[in-house]
Amino acid sequence: MRAPPDYDLIEQLLWREQSREVVDVLDDDDQNILKKIRTYAWRFGYTEEEVKVHIRKDAMFAAWFTKEPQRMKLHEKVAAEWLKDIDQIDGFESLPTGGQNAWYIATDGELRRGKKPTGVKSLNFRWKTGKYRIFASHKYTKESGGNQDSQFREAQAMLRYFQQCAVDNHTVVLAIVDGPYYTPAKMTQLHRFERLFPPFSKALSVEKVPDFLDWILEMP
Repeated sequence: MRAPPDYDLIEQLLWREQSREVVDVLDDDDQNILKKIRTYAWRFGYTEEEVKVHIRKDAMFAAWFTKEPQRMKLHEKVAAEWLKDIDQIDGFESLPTGGQNAWYIATDGELRRGKKPTGVKSLNFRWKTGKYRIFASHKYTKESGGNQDSQFREAQAMLRYFQQCAVDNHTVVLAIVDGPYYTPAKMTQLHRFERLFPPFSKALSVEKVPDFLDWILEMP
């Protein structure tokens, strides 16, 4: 089995890479870093100029002002690059989060493009595998907590909605979930809402996608 992407290592390398750009970002008067500097100065009783001087001369201090990789869809991009190399995948596409080319699973289970249905998130990827058109969401979740739990509920809701789907049997929906949050107990909860008959749906980690694609290709 092909090794899954090492999200943590990739994230750490990106943190380090971006930390080396903090001074350049400061020189460009980036509004995000200027806001962080104002906040730091206010909290600890320094002037903004003192903070800027220390950023320029101390790389370890400057690292605290690095832009967070998570805000750049890091994990989604890593998963996309990994999926593109799967032999069974043709025409891989990362989908927009909004606009006329965004795709959704509405609460009635139907796949819709364009106008966002109320209370649902857009899908992240689509591709072809044999006679199947496949849509997928992707979530990387580290720990339990408010936003993390909401990601789990979103994946669960998507699978639950798709249980009502009446489209052709060559459509497949995947909830790709990665990270330590998705324990066997959490996966069991997601598996309860899968469709084990066409049109199929499945909750799985990214490294299990190739085996699942082999499985559906063997379907009559």
